Amino acid sequence: MNTVYRWQDAPSSEFAVIGHPISHSLSPKMHMAAFAARGMSSSYVAIEVHPGEVAEALDHLATLGYFGVNVTVPHKEDAYAWCHEHSEVAVKLRVCNTLDLRRRFGTNTDGEGFARSLDGFTFENRRALVLGAGGSARSILDSLQSNHWHISLWNRTQSRADALVSEFGFEAEILSLPDIIGHSLIVNTTSASLDGQRLPIRWADAMPSALAYDLAYGKGLTTFLVDASEQGLAVLDGRRMLMEQGAAAFEFWWNVPAPRAEMLAALQ
Repeated sequence: MNTVYRWQDAPSSEFAVIGHPISHSLSPKMHMAAFAARGMSSSYVAIEVHPGEVAEALDHLATLGYFGVNVTVPHKEDAYAWCHEHSEVAVKLRVCNTLDLRRRFGTNTDGEGFARSLDGFTFENRRALVLGAGGSARSILDSLQSNHWHISLWNRTQSRADALVSEFGFEAEILSLPDIIGHSLIVNTTSASLDGQRLPIRWADAMPSALAYDLAYGKGLTTFLVDASEQGLAVLDGRRMLMEQGAAAFEFWWNVPAPRAEMLAALQ
């Protein structure tokens, strides 16, 4: 569990992650391991920012001399709005998860981190089912589409899935039910498993070689991954993606290679 600061009480530091809630985040541990591995004396803290306070909080951190900030749910759209300049992928998705406060420049490393997290896996086909239509789904859909996957999308409220596909031009088949038949990759972008909720998935229908991927992570397997593993499927939680998007953020800030092995070890 992190020491969590209100943004009004933010300590002297160079880097932070902001979100709501934020106490569960492993980003401070991961980035402090990266700094240590590169012989850097910088610090990285977790800061609680409530919805509606993002711009004020980022202004305050910039005034305190913070250099870089990572942004997690539910603030990625507000972080995009705060920035004066953006990377190409941030403009495309209109969300930022990595900021340079001195330049008010924002980028998004989620899609890159997701794609790299799949390195080493072999898939029977390139058919992916994405569950959820929130901010995280944007980056996942963009990454899958860029890497030539056939995408199916399901959300409890189908109109949100319709709107997501329409607004951003994703090529995805929208499903009325989370039918996993024929998909070699099943990605949960919802927060349901963090609350112990189960999505209405018939795991017995899964391809035996399919990978169940939950962007969430905890001390053990999420309920989503427990259900998948009981069916004999390979499972992956969000820690590898966290490491890869964190490594991309590190390289964005420092322009030196990130110590990926040390960062991943800090998350295990």
